[in-house]
Amino acid sequence: MQMVLACSGVAGLALTGQAMAQIRPASPAGDVIEHRVTAGDTLEQLASRYLGDHTRWTALQSHNRVQDPLRLQPGSVLRIPTRLLRAAAASVEFVQGDVRSTRSLSHLADTPANTAAASQPVQKGQLLEEGDSLKVPANGFVSVRLADGSLVRVQSASDVELRQMRRKGRAGTLQSVLDLREGGVEASVSKQVQTERRFEIRTPSASTSVRGTQFLVLTDAQGQTAAAVDEGSVSVQSGRPSALLKPGQGVAVSANGQLSKPTAMLPAPDIALWPALAEDASWVSLPLPVMAGAVRYQVQLAEHKDLNQIVRSGLFTQSPARLTGVPDGNYLATVRAIDANGIPGARSTHSLRVKATPVPPLYESPEPDAVVGLGQRGLQCTKVEQASSYRIQVAASGADFAQPLIDVSALQECSLAAQALAKLPVGDYQWRVASTRTLTNGQQDPGPFAPPQRMKLAEAPKSPELQMGGSAGEGSRNIRWAGEEGHRYHVVVAQDAEFSKPLVDTWLTQPQWSTQDLAAGSYYLQMQVEDSNGLRSNFTPARQFQTGNWVTTGDGQSLSSGDGVRLMRQ
Repeated sequence: MQMVLACSGVAGLALTGQAMAQIRPASPAGDVIEHRVTAGDTLEQLASRYLGDHTRWTALQSHNRVQDPLRLQPGSVLRIPTRLLRAAAASVEFVQGDVRSTRSLSHLADTPANTAAASQPVQKGQLLEEGDSLKVPANGFVSVRLADGSLVRVQSASDVELRQMRRKGRAGTLQSVLDLREGGVEASVSKQVQTERRFEIRTPSASTSVRGTQFLVLTDAQGQTAAAVDEGSVSVQSGRPSALLKPGQGVAVSANGQLSKPTAMLPAPDIALWPALAEDASWVSLPLPVMAGAVRYQVQLAEHKDLNQIVRSGLFTQSPARLTGVPDGNYLATVRAIDANGIPGARSTHSLRVKATPVPPLYESPEPDAVVGLGQRGLQCTKVEQASSYRIQVAASGADFAQPLIDVSALQECSLAAQALAKLPVGDYQWRVASTRTLTNGQQDPGPFAPPQRMKLAEAPKSPELQMGGSAGEGSRNIRWAGEEGHRYHVVVAQDAEFSKPLVDTWLTQPQWSTQDLAAGSYYLQMQVEDSNGLRSNFTPARQFQTGNWVTTGDGQSLSSGDGVRLMRQ
C-alpha cells in the first residue's frame, strides 16, 4: 500500500496481514500495557514476563502503588510502562535521497533542554534506536526493518519518530509506536500468533493500532482522515462513533470528528496505455487515466515488485504524470486514484524500463522541415560528451525505422555526408540520431534515438550561363543570364579570382546586372541561383570581364601605351 505525499499535507500507512485492526483518535494517556490480573499472578511473575527480569517487580509495585505484592486482586488492571521494557533496535534497508536522522532530546541523557539534536545522514545498514526521528526530503524514501521483521517504509517529504521500540520479556513480542508528524508511512507488519504484539502509528489526529491486516490511513494538515482496506477488516473510531471496514471499503473522518459511512474504494486505474519503455532523460512521462470520482492520482516508481525501494513518487491532478531524474533501470510503476474525500482507491502496477542514456544529440542542420538540395548538404548534429560514436538513420516520411533507407553506425563525428543523401530520390524523408558510449568493460552501450525530424530532398537549381554584353572596344555594360520566375540571384564581384575582397555582393530578382557603378578596369564575377524552395545552386566558375570604352584597331584589338596600360577613349 502507498502513502499520499507531504507536498499535499497528507499522511498515511499501510499494513499487511489478516486479523482485526483499529483506528482511533490519538490519546495522550501515556504508553502503558494494561494487564488484567488473574488468580495466581504475582509481581515477580509479571516482571519476568514483561520486563525480562523478575527482580524488577519493585518498579511495577511503585508505578501501580500496590500495597501487598503477594496479594494481587484478580480482575484488577495492572499498568506496565513500556519504558520499563527492554529496548529493541531497527535497521535501515534502503535509502533514497538525503534522508536525515536526529535523536529525540527526551531520549538523550545529560542534554540541556534548549539544545537541538544534531542531524545525521541516514545510510543503508545503519541501526536506529527508540527516539530516532527521520526526515525524508521530496523524492526521498527510506525502508526500516523492525526487530520482529516488520518493514516500515517512510515516504517522500515525511517526518516520523520511532517513538517506542520495546520487547516484552527477554525475547517476547515487539511493542512499536511511530509518531508520523508529516508525510506518509507504509508498513508491512509480520504475521505473529501472539496477541500481545503492538504496532501503532500515531498522527496528529488519529492513532492506528494494527494486528496484521492490509489497509491505508491518510491524514492531512487540516486534521481530515481517510482509511481504506485491501485485506482483513479495520475498525475506525472517532470519539464514540465507529465503523467497521471490509476489504474494498473506505471511510472519511472530518476535522471535527464527523465519520462518513463506509463507501466502495475507487477501482484500480486502467493503465493499458502506459509505455513499457521510457527514453527521455528529463523525466518519465505517464498518461493519467480518466476515472469518474477521481480528483488526483498518486504515482510511484519502485525498483522491486515488493515496493520496498521507492525511487520517485508524486501526486498529480493533470496528465501526464512526470517523474524527474530517473536513472536507467527496470522499475515497477504504480498508481492509485484518490476521491474527493481523500479516500485512496485500489492500486494498479505496471512494469517499466527506463533507458535514457547516453542522451541523443541535438539536431544542428538542416532545420526542421527544411528543403535540402541533393548533393549539396549533409546532416549535422551536436557532440555528446559521453558518446564514443553516433548512429544516423534516414527513412521515408510516415514510415517507421524498422527498415531505414540509410542506417550508418559507429560514426566518429555526428554528421552524414551530402554524398550519402545524394543516392536517394527526391521526396519527403525523416531522420534521427542516437549516441553510443563505451563502457569500462569495452562493451558498446547504445542510447535512445532522438525524435525524428522531417526534411525534403529536392533537385538544386543549376548554375546559369552568363552572357557578357558590350560591342567591340567596349567593356561589359550589362551581364545577363537565363532566369525563371520565383528565382533570386546572388552576384559577387572582386578584382581577384579568389574573391578575397568583394566589391559587390548583392541579391537580385531579375536575371541581369549592370556594371555602370564600377570604374573602368578588369574584374571577376561569380553567381548562384536560389529557387522558390530556398535551394541554392553552386557558384559559377569565376568569369573575368572588363568595363570602359577602349581604343581598338580596325580588327578589334585594343591598343596600349608604352608602359602597357590600355588606352581608353575620353
